[in-house]
Amino acid sequence: MDRHIKILIVEDEQIVALDLKRRLTKLGYDVIGTAASGDKAFALISQELPSVVLMDIHIQGEMDGVEVAARLQEKHSIPVIYLTAYSEEKTLSRARATMPYGYLLKPFSDRELHVMIQVSMERFENDTRIAKSEEHFRLALEAARLGTWEATEEKNEIFLSKSQNGNLEPISDWKKFDLSIDKRDKNKVSDFIQKLRLNKGAAEEIEFRVNSDSGKEYWYKLYGKSFISTKPYKYQVIGVLQETTEIRHVQNRLAQAATVFECATEGIILLKNRKFHCANKAFYTITEFEENDILDKELTFLTERFLGESAYNRLWRYVEESGHWQGEIKTYKKNKEAMYIWINIGRIPVKNDDDDQSVVMISDITTVRKTQEQLARIAFYDCLTNLPNRMLVMDRLKFALEKAKRESLILGVLFIDLDNFKRINDTLGHKAGDNMLRLISQKIQSELRKSDTLGRLGGDEFIVIAADVDSKDALTRIAEKILDCLSAPVIVEGMEIIPSCSIGISVYPEHSDHHDALVQMADTAMYQAKSSGRNMYAYYHPCLTQKASHFLMRERELYQALERNEFILHYQPQFSSSDRKVTSVEALIRWQHPEKGLLFPSEIIPVAESSKLMVEIGNWVLAEACRQLNVWRSEGLSDLGIAVNMSIRQFSDARLTKLIDQLLHQYGLPAHSLELEITESCLQDDLVDNAHLRELEKSGISISIDDFGTGYSCMSSLKNLPIHKLKIDRSFIKDIPHDKNDCAIASAILALGKELNLKVVAEGIEFPEQVDFLDAHGCDEFQGFLFSKPVLPGKITELIKSQANYH
Repeated sequence: MDRHIKILIVEDEQIVALDLKRRLTKLGYDVIGTAASGDKAFALISQELPSVVLMDIHIQGEMDGVEVAARLQEKHSIPVIYLTAYSEEKTLSRARATMPYGYLLKPFSDRELHVMIQVSMERFENDTRIAKSEEHFRLALEAARLGTWEATEEKNEIFLSKSQNGNLEPISDWKKFDLSIDKRDKNKVSDFIQKLRLNKGAAEEIEFRVNSDSGKEYWYKLYGKSFISTKPYKYQVIGVLQETTEIRHVQNRLAQAATVFECATEGIILLKNRKFHCANKAFYTITEFEENDILDKELTFLTERFLGESAYNRLWRYVEESGHWQGEIKTYKKNKEAMYIWINIGRIPVKNDDDDQSVVMISDITTVRKTQEQLARIAFYDCLTNLPNRMLVMDRLKFALEKAKRESLILGVLFIDLDNFKRINDTLGHKAGDNMLRLISQKIQSELRKSDTLGRLGGDEFIVIAADVDSKDALTRIAEKILDCLSAPVIVEGMEIIPSCSIGISVYPEHSDHHDALVQMADTAMYQAKSSGRNMYAYYHPCLTQKASHFLMRERELYQALERNEFILHYQPQFSSSDRKVTSVEALIRWQHPEKGLLFPSEIIPVAESSKLMVEIGNWVLAEACRQLNVWRSEGLSDLGIAVNMSIRQFSDARLTKLIDQLLHQYGLPAHSLELEITESCLQDDLVDNAHLRELEKSGISISIDDFGTGYSCMSSLKNLPIHKLKIDRSFIKDIPHDKNDCAIASAILALGKELNLKVVAEGIEFPEQVDFLDAHGCDEFQGFLFSKPVLPGKITELIKSQANYH
């Protein structure tokens, strides 16, 4: 007898309980305790779990024995045997619901009790084994994502899901499951089941689609085999149902991968132990290799010999550690043609395989790389001369400057600007200008040392970085050699041209230790060379920067002066030579500076002419002169004319004619009362449109040439352009009649004006003997301090009215 069977007695009559304990002990069982109520029983069970519980139905407490047994079934898997005097059907029915292992009616013999306990324990052990087997089977099905199914003549049951208590539960209705089968597969599934029903011993499988309530599609595979039923002449079909959605997706992905492998434009190679195993068509197209050339060999561009030991080990170590590597390699096709490829290497995680597998993808980027090289050349080299451009020059300058600092060397920057290059473009065309720039760049390059860098900044500007020089004298020699080599004529478009240039020089460490500052200083010095007569060099000096700073400050002040209305006009009268009466006045700008007082045009015009500000100031002068002329006319000076100086920028403004028309209309002025003065050099500037002049002349406006004799005009300009008046420059008047050359020039201009039917005005007259000479040679009008200085508008009115012949 197994003395390890532990029994708990639940009996409310103490005498009966003690007797039962004695009998059980005699039979060889261990009684762990007796309880008169359900609560006492649960307390004992919590201390020690019995093998079996002998339960009386009528016990003390709120629960009877049936209710206690039901609670035990919920919490513990313990066999319960009812020992009771109750035998009515209602009590028996309640007891059966708790699934007891025995039901003995009192009184009972020891033998009956012993047999009942032994049978119950054997049954319990068998039930435990079955439950364990079922659980194992359930877990196996769940792990394999399988469900069981069964079909008989009467019904179909499909076991698919797992209930909350962990047991496989059937779908309640085959029709419900059948409704979820995709309509494309419905007939196929029905035919499959019917075939198994009709053919005993048959084994079949089928795959079909099921649509969930959410609209998602799932794939299932149904395996089935028909068996002869245990029932006479009955058949049944049993099988398993497996969800294959993920498998299907994997298969689709594999099919897609296979398609990509074959159709990809990138080369795809599979390596085993770093040796070639297979590749797609693109790989053979890109490299022109054939399979038998490289089978079971390392790819040429991934060998230690090609990459070098260090790079080779570093690459494959990275692949092993991170699982991938990518980079660019220059390699060669089978025909030895160079190519650039972008490589991606990925390690394939293969289980239970001794082979180390990798996939290599290569993209032919040869065209991209060559394009990038071309773009890089475009980005860093001038496309016309093939010289380094500004970006590359500045980079080299920074590098050279750092070296000069480290080694205590002298470094020079030479800023070169060609003289009068615009005339080449304007005369011979831009193609000729481009050819000349190429020739000049070659000439300069031939005179430089290998350590020097020549670059083109743009237009006709070049720069030389002269490194490793021992003194400023070496820089001077370089500049002189450049000037000398450019003094020899060059042939451009069949024409012999002698070029020249102006060179500005800055020096490290004397002038600056910053690359940008050195270039700026050399540029500033170049302008000094230009203003000193061109075809020469000049070294930077701090005073040049001060001059440039003054220029920038003055330009800003001029903008403010225009906004604050600080400009005023003075007027200098012009007198008729015949009666010495005022015929017209010349408007001359002045600047009422808030700190420096009244400033003259020399403080305004040079700065304004270098920017668009000249147009704005010139237009203001026009408007103010017309306004003042309107005031004088309202005072009775109806015959008075006014002359306004025009700059090249102003004359080139397409809006000038429209502006003048608006001003004449606004102030009610006749066109002949307005005279526009342009300098002689304006006639040779392309910005001045001859058609523009003729348009103004047609409207009745008078055009005069100011400072005549100092510019570069030719007789054809005077003959063909709508010019009405010449003004002899004061430089030819001041020494008359003592200087024979000035007398000759003045006489020639007066004679020229007479022949061309042009009025001639002499300006800058200060002495009576000058008037006598000009009178004798037929000068039409006089202007100068001898007659009147430039004055404010009110003085003009007084002067005219005070003339003796004025009425």
